[in-house]
Amino acid sequence: MNYYNLSNASLISNFTSLVHQERKITTQVLECIAEIDRRKLYVEKGFSSLFDFLVRDHGYSPGAAMRRVDGARLLCELPEVAEKFESGALTLSQANQIQRAAREMKKSDTPLSIEDKQELIVQVEHASKKETEKIIAAALHLPLQAVQKETFHHDDSVTLTMTFSKEQIEKLEQLRDKIAHCVPDSSWVEMFSYLAQKELSRRTKTKAIVEKGLTSKISNSRRTISSIIRKTLLHANAKCEYTDSHGKHCQSTRYLQIDHIKSVSRGGGNELENLQVLCGVHNRYKYIAGLG
Repeated sequence: MNYYNLSNASLISNFTSLVHQERKITTQVLECIAEIDRRKLYVEKGFSSLFDFLVRDHGYSPGAAMRRVDGARLLCELPEVAEKFESGALTLSQANQIQRAAREMKKSDTPLSIEDKQELIVQVEHASKKETEKIIAAALHLPLQAVQKETFHHDDSVTLTMTFSKEQIEKLEQLRDKIAHCVPDSSWVEMFSYLAQKELSRRTKTKAIVEKGLTSKISNSRRTISSIIRKTLLHANAKCEYTDSHGKHCQSTRYLQIDHIKSVSRGGGNELENLQVLCGVHNRYKYIAGLG
């Protein structure tokens, strides 16, 4: 449609209609995501999480994906919020804030009930993002949400914005003092780079053992897999190796585990060719699928 020739009134009327359609479609997308989540179809498709499925397979930005995951799960808990999404009384950003608050409460062993969420939704209807944050913090006696942001630049550098609690920053300052001989300029960037390199080196130190031909220390028995072979495999294959029926690879780098390709119960041993790296989600999925 050519909007240039529309009158002001027609343009506004057309825009209002499109916004309503957009909200309706967004609600339908959330309902579809909720059902995909319920069936765990993203696991079968080769992804370790619903979030990863939305980002890698459907091109959502991380922020947009997280808002839709939280919106879909809130909709699953409270189907009545579909009407609020469609009317604009509740936004995906607000759903994300409510779900994040619920996760924080769960960590403190005081999980939110369905009734608590219903009450929060009523309180935040039509509120701005900032107002919503304040309402949730006051209702649940939570501190305001800490800022965490990534800004990407043309040279592939990244600016990280984070908020640390008083206790966290005190610990970091103590650590910075203790490693001052290694990071003399006291730069936070250099300190975090130093710590990251040190941890990576610690976790991959078995590479030297492998290169010297000391793999004979690795047992091929059916007992528990040795720490040497675990580190060796995780260094060589630092991504989930699960592949779905269409050849799509998971490649998650989180919660990696060593899996027996042929299970021990069926005679599989700890030889290298019988081991693979899977993320926790696909390791469990493989086990459940094997049970039929």
